[in-house]
Amino acid sequence: MFTLEAGINHFGDLKEAQKIEKFFLKSSFKNLSFMLHTQNFYNLYKSKGIDFILPTNFYSRLIKKSRIRKKKIGLSVCDIQSFKKLKDLKFDFYKLLSVSINNEELIKELIKKKKPVFISTGFKASDINIKKCLKSFKGFKKITILHTPMTYDVSQLNFSRISKLKDKFKLPVGYSNHNNNFDTLNLLTGYEPSSIFVYCKPTRKNKRVYPDNKHAIYLDNLEKMKKSYIELNTVHKNLINKKNKGDIFKNGIKK
Repeated sequence: MFTLEAGINHFGDLKEAQKIEKFFLKSSFKNLSFMLHTQNFYNLYKSKGIDFILPTNFYSRLIKKSRIRKKKIGLSVCDIQSFKKLKDLKFDFYKLLSVSINNEELIKELIKKKKPVFISTGFKASDINIKKCLKSFKGFKKITILHTPMTYDVSQLNFSRISKLKDKFKLPVGYSNHNNNFDTLNLLTGYEPSSIFVYCKPTRKNKRVYPDNKHAIYLDNLEKMKKSYIELNTVHKNLINKKNKGDIFKNGIKK
C-alpha cells in the first residue's frame, strides 16, 4: 500500500541515504523509491558545489538487501540522460514523473524493463496527456496511475479524481502526496487508492531544508502515520460491511 519516496532528500550524501536505507530495511514498509532528476539539474548544482548523484553501487547493494527481506526498490525518472546511468540495474518498479508523461523515448526504455510503472499526474497533467501516455505504453499491463495534486491548499486536493480516473481508464489508481497537512492522508480511506506514495526525510538537522521539505515526513514519524491510516481504513471498511449487511436483511433473505 505505502511507498516511501526518498526523492533527492539525501543531497547526494551517502550517509543521509544510508539513514533512509537503514530505516526502510527495519521498518514495516515494503516499498522505497529514489528519484533521478534531469542531467541539467545535476550539472547546475554540481557547479554550485552540491553533487546530488549517489554512487551506482549504493543502489545495487540496496536492491540486493531489500530482496532478501522481501522488499522492493523503485526509481522515479524524468530524463533519458540521467536514467541511462542506472538503466542496467534491476529495480522492482518505476515511477514516470509528470513532467515527462509524454516522453516517448523514456517510455520505450521503461517498457523494456517489464516492471510495474506508476504514472504521476502532477503539474496538472490532463486526461489528454494521460491518454496519450497510455497509448505510448502500447498495451503494457503493469501500469498504475497516480493522482498527484501538487498543492499545499487542502481544498485543491480533489480526492474524488481518484474515482474518476478509475472509471475513465479502467486501471488501478493510487495517490502521490505533495501536501504538507499529513492528516489529509487519512481522508483517502474512502477513495480506496491502490497505493499511496509519501516523501520521507532523514534527520531533524537545524535549518536543514530538504528538496521536498514541507511535504516530506521525518523517518521517526512514518510508522505512526501508517498505523493511523490503517486504523481508520479498518473502521471505514467495517462501516461499509455493516451497511451492506443491513441492506441485505432490510429486503429479506432470498432463498
